[in-house]
Formats: sequence, C-alpha cells, structure tokens
Amino acid sequence: MSGPQLAISNEFMEALARLPKSQRKKVQEFAKKFRADPKSSAINYEKIHNMDDDRVRTVRIDQKYRAVVLHPDQGNTYVLVWVDNHDEAMDWARNRTFEVHPETQSLQILNVEQVQKSLAEAGSREIGSEKLFSHDDETLLSFGVPPVLIPAVRHLESKEQLSQLQTVLPEESYESLVWLAEGESVEEVRRAVGMPISLRDEVPAGTDRGESSSEDQAIAKGQSGRRFHRVSSDDELDRVLAAPLERWRVFLHPHQRQLTERSFAGPALVLGGAGTGKTIVAMHRARQLALKLQNNHKVLFTTFTKNLAENVRYVLKTLCGDEFNQIDVQHIHDHAMSWLRPSGQFSVGSDDDLALAWDMVAVDNPTNFETDVLREEWFYSHAIKGVTSREEYFRLSRIGRTPLLSRRDRAAVWKSFELFEESLRLAGKTHWIGIVSKAAEYARKVPSPIYRHVIVDEGQDFTASDWRFIRSLVRPSQDDVFIVADPRQRIYNEPTLLADGGIAIDDRIHRLQINYRTTEQIRNWATDRSGGGDMSDLCDSSWSEIATHSLFSGPDPELIESKDLESESVAIAQLIESLKTDFPLEEIAVVVRANWQLKKLKAALTRQQVEHSVLGQNTSDTQGVRLATMHRVKGLEFRCVIVAGLAADVFPTKYRGREDDERAKKQHVITEKNLLYVASSRARDRLYVSTVAGFAKSTFFKTTKT
Repeated sequence: MSGPQLAISNEFMEALARLPKSQRKKVQEFAKKFRADPKSSAINYEKIHNMDDDRVRTVRIDQKYRAVVLHPDQGNTYVLVWVDNHDEAMDWARNRTFEVHPETQSLQILNVEQVQKSLAEAGSREIGSEKLFSHDDETLLSFGVPPVLIPAVRHLESKEQLSQLQTVLPEESYESLVWLAEGESVEEVRRAVGMPISLRDEVPAGTDRGESSSEDQAIAKGQSGRRFHRVSSDDELDRVLAAPLERWRVFLHPHQRQLTERSFAGPALVLGGAGTGKTIVAMHRARQLALKLQNNHKVLFTTFTKNLAENVRYVLKTLCGDEFNQIDVQHIHDHAMSWLRPSGQFSVGSDDDLALAWDMVAVDNPTNFETDVLREEWFYSHAIKGVTSREEYFRLSRIGRTPLLSRRDRAAVWKSFELFEESLRLAGKTHWIGIVSKAAEYARKVPSPIYRHVIVDEGQDFTASDWRFIRSLVRPSQDDVFIVADPRQRIYNEPTLLADGGIAIDDRIHRLQINYRTTEQIRNWATDRSGGGDMSDLCDSSWSEIATHSLFSGPDPELIESKDLESESVAIAQLIESLKTDFPLEEIAVVVRANWQLKKLKAALTRQQVEHSVLGQNTSDTQGVRLATMHRVKGLEFRCVIVAGLAADVFPTKYRGREDDERAKKQHVITEKNLLYVASSRARDRLYVSTVAGFAKSTFFKTTKT
C-alpha cells in the first residue's frame, strides 16, 4: 500500500481565495506539513459536533482558522475541502454531505440547505402536462444526478427552472441536463461531457480494490477531476495554492483532460468558440508532452500574435515545474526569424516598402492586369495556398476567384511575382512569407530536429506558408502537431486549409463545446453577430453545426445609443461610474475598432476624470479602466466589457479591394463581423454595446442567425 496522499477540492481553492494573503501563506505552510504526514500527532484533528459523518474533521491552521478534511476510514487519500474561521468552518461542514455517486462513482459534495430548498420548491409546484425531461431515473442517475435530487429534476418544466439548480447540482450533472434540455441525444451528451458509455465497475488502472476506500477510487474518476486534484509534490502544492483563483490550472473538464493526455497518430485539431478553454488545453498538453521528453528534445508552443505568446509564456511558468525548461514559447514570425539570424540580417519590409515594390512592377508590367490584382493574387497563391514554385502555381485551383486566368496569363503573372521579389531584394527588404519559407528550408535540412512536438494556438489565423514552416520543424510522428482554433476569431487572413500547408489532419478533429468564460446571454449575442457559420474550419468542413453552450446565466447585453461621439463619451463615463460598485476598474474594458478612436476615447475619459490606462505590455502595474482596440483584446477576458464607437463609418471599415471582386468583398465583411465577435466575447459577466447615430438599425449590426 502506498503512503498517504493529499487531494485538494475545488471548494477549498474557492475558500482559500477569499482569505487575506497573509493567511494564505499560513495555509500553504500547513498544507506542506499535512501532506508530509497527515497522521502526525502534531495535526490537531477535531470532530464536528452534531455531524454524523465521522470521516469529516477540522484541523487547526492557527488559533483562528481551521481547514475541513475528509478523513478516510480506510485508504490513504486525505482531502482538504474547505478553510475558514473556526465556527464558520464547522457550520460549512455540517451543511454538507460527501457521497460517492452510485452510478458515476465520482465523489460529490452537496449543500444540504440548498438540496432541501430545491426539493421543497419542486414539491410546491403544480404538476403540469409538460416536463423538461422525459428520461427515466436510470438515465438521469447515469449523468451524475444525485439520487436525492431526482424528484427536483423530475418536476422541472423550463430551462429557467433548470438554471436555478446550477449551484445545487454537481457540475457534470448540471452540464448534462443543459445538453439534454437542448434536445441532444443521450449518447451525444455522454460524449460531450466526457462520460463513458459503461460507468459501472470503472476503476483506474493499478487501483487495489482491497486496500483503497471508495473515496480513494472516486477521487481518481474522470468526473471527480472537475473538483478534486491529488498533489504529487511540494513544488506542485506551492504552484497550486499560489494562485487559488486560477482553478483552471488544476481542475479540468474530463473532455479537456482527455485532449491533454491522449496520444494521436499524427497532427490533431481542436476547434472551439471563444471561452471554451482552447488555450488552457494547449498549455496543459504542452506540459504533459514536456514531462515525457528525454535528452535535449523540446516542445514548441507557437501563436499568431506576440501578446498571446507573452501571456502563455508567463502562465506556463506558473503551471510547470522544471519541465518548463523544455518548452519554447514564441510567436510564429519571431521563431522563423530566429532560424535566419545566424545566416545574416533580414529586414522585413513595411506596407510602404511592399507598395513601392509593386509600383516598380507597374513600370514594366508583363501582364494586362492592374497591380492591385497582381498583389492580391501573389498573397493568395503564396500565403493562403502555400505556393513556392512556378509549377505549383500553374496547378493551383482558382475556383471562385477573379479575374479568370489562362495558362498564358499565369505565366505572365508569375513573371510579375518575380519582378516584385527582385524589387524587394534590391531594396534590401523581404516579407514575412519569405521569412517563414526560408526558415522552413533551413529546418528541413536539420538532421536531428530539436522539437518532438509543436503546439499551435490561434490556428485560424495561420497561413499555408506558416503551416509549411511548422511542418518542417517536427518530423511526421505520433503527437507531432497539436492545433487549437476558432474560425469565428479569424481576423487577419482569409480561410486557409491545413492540407495546403502540408498538415494532414484526417479524422483527428475534436471540438470543445462548453463556454467557461461568458454567460449564455453574452455567448449567444456574440455568436449571432459573428461572420457566420459558412466559414471553413481549416479542414474544408462545416464546424458551426456543432452545438455550443455556456453553463452560466446572466443579464442580457445592454445597448447604449448616442447621437454622436461626444455624447457617447459622456454616457460611457456615467456607465463606468455606476459600474464601480460591482466591478474593480481594472476588470472593466472599453474596446473600440481603430486606433484613432482609442485616442479620442482616451481624451474624452480624461476630460470626464475617469481613471484609465491603454492596454499594453505593462498594464498589470497600472490602475483604471482598460482601453484597447478589438485586435489588442484578442485572447484576454474581463468581467465587464463596453464595446464602443460602433458607427456607420467604423463598421465595416472601408473596403479597399477591387469592386468587381465579390468574394473579397464578402470576406471583408466576415472579418469585420468576426472582430465584433472577438470584442464582445471578452466579457465574462456583463456586456454593453454602444452605437452612434442610429447604427443599431444597420444591416451589419442586426442579428444574423448562423
């Protein structure tokens, strides 16, 4: 039999976060001693009066605070479940039951008062003809509904009544009931919530039935991982308790955990909307892969934006131990440049530099097309489709694109591409497509690649040239490339297929369907105004048909209508003043479309004496409401978001392409809608949307169901 083990509950982390920082340090010191020897005579266990469950005790932190411990009759797992002042800790424990569910075999903690209240309310309802659930008791039990709450669930008549049970039911059962109420099949719900088809007799590998208590086995179950975590070392204990609010670092949804731990035969793709935990899954997977590495091999974690790369690097340091040394976190273009620096200096041309090079092509244009057409064709063929040679370009499918090109036209167009590249070279400049392409050449020649695994976040914004570079960094093998993406957050480039970049996904596509960030009301509002569900999911298939849902409920987003920008700034200042009682200023973000709006907003809030700071690299050290553009807030979240400055001259921005290119015009509108989706889905609790001069009535702003 192995020695005593320490587990920590989700409730314990919640309670710890409420304590003063000085007290948290004492709890952390106690937890280490307790983990070392929970049976030590120095541990002051105290029984709880008027409580029949003898497994539950309190232990002394100091003269004022006590922790509540689930103390097994047999077995070796001790669970810290709460921490509070002495009397409050006692009261909390007396009002809880700790039971292993008879079907799911997961350990559940129930609030007795809430259960009794729910049963009383259910019993007081008149029995109508319409019930929310027609499933039998066995089915409801199989989804983790506690037996005692079956009558309350049976009496539900609406989704609104179900939402009132959210704080009463265990997470897995509430989530399952939400999906069942949406009309999903039992089998589909089992898959979505990560429950096996057969739950009976499910015991983790290596578990000794003769020596382990039912609590020992239950804590190791998949659904228990949502709220219990076994701590394997003091270092891990320090990392867990140091950030009690960041519970996602410890407690994962079973489906999320499966994606972090399972092995794939090749590249794998995980799709999910905003707030579904894509980056969390990617970071946990990077850590799991790093823990298994040997010798000098490494994991590369790459993103499309520098801001996210910096944030991921910081979070991974807090999530990992020594294995962090085997994880490189780098923005994709920075990583490509690192391959080229040893061979000389490369100067990436600005937009003006590239425009000047195309002007040089126009001097001796070998085609009958304007340079706008040639520039768009060059980007499409080289970036979006990953073309690297004249032969590939001749074979390239251009279905749906204008103008139509004959073989002779293509030959002339390719000549214009060569003139463009030569003009840049003579100016001592290059472009990012050239950087990643050259870096891919170097990487493919390395006899023994350092990277065994590549993790990609923001995959929807990568181009085929980026994917070819990623493919060159790691040899095709098991678990080589792992990608997370959200097509609705594609705001930089038009859709790119992974196959065009040499990434073969096959059937290794998985979806995250639960939104953990925002309320259902905010999620629904943001999704309805995104660029639509007809976008490619990187594999030329429709992903929007998969249902998504938030488990949280809250107020509907509120619309603010102003006649002009000046009156809008006054309204926003007044709104922020009213929100101060509910939200710290640092948890409120005001988001606009363009930098010129940001400058005007900053000046207006200064006049209104509203404390604020423009979101940047050092924002964590500043105070006040956060101001940012829609591009800048990507990957971030705030308790309250105000999307401001929505006006006819702002959304959509002016289309600068060719008027005869209907495909490009449609893609422009989709991208602008996706920006609105990105901005509004940053909100966790409250969303305000401010429009100017009647924009709320525009066709762009109105709901477009997808």
